[in-house]
Amino acid sequence: MFRLLGKRIETVNIEGVHVRIYPTEIRFPAWAGPSTLRLSLSRLRISEPIVSRISEKFTVKGLSRSYYRPDIKETLDPREIFEKIVEEAPSDSREVVPWMHISAAENIVMHARIAEYNRLGSQVVGSSSDAYIPGVVVEDARFRSEPGRYVASRGYAIAYTPRGNFNVPNLRKGLGVFRDYISWGSISWTGSVQYCGNLLKWKSLAETPIRQAVGFYMDYRGNSAPNFFVQIPTRPALTVTVRQRFSSSDRQTLTVRFRDPTNYSNVVGTRQVDIAEGESQVTYTVSAFPYVPPLVVEIQPQDGIQTSLQEYVVA
Repeated sequence: MFRLLGKRIETVNIEGVHVRIYPTEIRFPAWAGPSTLRLSLSRLRISEPIVSRISEKFTVKGLSRSYYRPDIKETLDPREIFEKIVEEAPSDSREVVPWMHISAAENIVMHARIAEYNRLGSQVVGSSSDAYIPGVVVEDARFRSEPGRYVASRGYAIAYTPRGNFNVPNLRKGLGVFRDYISWGSISWTGSVQYCGNLLKWKSLAETPIRQAVGFYMDYRGNSAPNFFVQIPTRPALTVTVRQRFSSSDRQTLTVRFRDPTNYSNVVGTRQVDIAEGESQVTYTVSAFPYVPPLVVEIQPQDGIQTSLQEYVVA
């Protein structure tokens, strides 16, 4: 295997500040050479998914607890632990104010999701806080530091990355996918001065096969983040079968985008997958010539629905 993106040092100027770029890295199998890779991407075919229901029961099995709050139960929804945090530290309008409760619940849930993804040998980083003061900065990505009323009146916040900026609609979410850089942001609460911003950045992508549970992050308002994986056949093949297993708290439609591994912003295929409440298995085939290429796969759950990936294999 070899890395697509090297450890080269590259900087850009953002608002007068030189920022070093830490791109989103993936690995390629040695048999996926540049010339044949372009050809295989141009001849890519993805079948319609076949969905079978395994269980009617939604489960949080295999999910992590937050490292800094291991006393709080496994959950995919910050709203489930919000009241516990309020009870521990009631608002006094001086040292403790309402946005802190939201951000605390989000951080607990977010860092559990980070732990699940990173145990796969990959790395995602993230944070939730008042995006004005003290601000939300995740490595080389950040929200613009400005009062919440500016965000509300304009209708969106601005997230800066070294590859370009992207807008995060007020009380909603936004995706920043560039040639070699993947990030995501959301806003869960807006006041006149402060606003709660969530920011995620994928540093290196998890590869198939995946046999450990990975939850999808959801903020306090129910904005669900996607997750990104590298779908890699075990050997050069004209056709492969992909199997994914999900657990969902309600019926929903997953949006799956297949992205060019040499340019993440280029979508080479999209599928809508309807799954029921409980545990479902999704199967589809991928064909190409001269071989099925590695693909960066974005899986986006519906907002407000707790979702985890339980398995993801390619055969």
